[in-house]
Amino acid sequence: MNSLNTLHRAAVGGAIALTLAFAPAAMAQNFVVGAVGSLTGGAAAFDKPVVEGVEAAIKYWNDKGGFKGRKIELRLLDDESQSASAVTVYRRLTDDPAVRAVVGASPSPSLVAIKAVADEFKTPTIGTATLHALAEPPAKYFFRALPSADAYMQALMNWVKARGYKSMAALNPSDVTGQREAMVIKQLAGQMGITLTAAESFTNTDNNFTAQLVNIRNSNPDFLYAGAIGGPTVLVFKQIKQLNLKMPVGLHSSAFNQAFYTGIGGKEQAEGVYSPMERGGIGATATGIAGELFKAASDNIGHPATNLNTAGFDTAYIIMQAVNKSDGTRENIRDVIETLSDLEAIGGLVSYSPTNHHGKDERSVAIVQMANGQLVEVK
Repeated sequence: MNSLNTLHRAAVGGAIALTLAFAPAAMAQNFVVGAVGSLTGGAAAFDKPVVEGVEAAIKYWNDKGGFKGRKIELRLLDDESQSASAVTVYRRLTDDPAVRAVVGASPSPSLVAIKAVADEFKTPTIGTATLHALAEPPAKYFFRALPSADAYMQALMNWVKARGYKSMAALNPSDVTGQREAMVIKQLAGQMGITLTAAESFTNTDNNFTAQLVNIRNSNPDFLYAGAIGGPTVLVFKQIKQLNLKMPVGLHSSAFNQAFYTGIGGKEQAEGVYSPMERGGIGATATGIAGELFKAASDNIGHPATNLNTAGFDTAYIIMQAVNKSDGTRENIRDVIETLSDLEAIGGLVSYSPTNHHGKDERSVAIVQMANGQLVEVK
């Protein structure tokens, strides 16, 4: 009898030990996707909508069954709008083997810093910004989702030429993204026979743009493109209005968000403004798969998805497609991303290869105008 009791206790003890041994594994069944975003600091105003889009895509993914029945867990960390912080939190995510892929939902400076270390940490990462250097030259583990700044500027300059404008001016920030846009505008203007009457710049800490805008006004261009991103955008636009610049104005696509509309005194103040924008910004007109995804994004966010929302949604959706076709390991997810060809997303078609980590291209860019409170495509 004693031996039976001993055997029983051993069996029960073994079962308990087995249960405890498997408990952590059971708790770790969520499939973890990391994300780095600028939730605080100077970039937060336009980056939070990107993060909202990422969160909406994760919900969509879970609604579709997750990864092989496993729930998708989003692990989001704040880079505080600082490149050094971006690398720190990215390292924190990639140091955890449970994190199998990362969405880089931060602005270009943070993503440049992340790209520089991505191959060291060997975790497939897809960024939401447009800087050409994020994909050229390609890093093995880093990909870009949105069209490059070059593609946006190519679309803009093609439109300027088609509209019959003979001259234009440009106002760009002095950071790496702004100066890339300025360089492409200058090159294309020369090739297309368009006179660049003024090419002005500013730093992102400036709050007075009078000198640059007076120079532009005095140069009398047919069209003005102001490539402000983030914090300065409201001030740049308000000073354009205050100085009574009469020429048609185009803004960087990141301007079109609720923080901008509030800052300028309402969406109606942006009436007539143009922008080269990824097609996600006019996703309400999309049909087929893109239309279905736009509706899902809008439903999950709680309002019609903006271009920044769809940028985040599409980036996480690309990861969803790659993960679902993979064995779930970091290496295989990375390999699958490079096989994606003309994947349909809200903002356009996504393609990668071992030598192409650009994602979307110029086919995904439209020229839009604010008309009666809505962004519409113009020719």
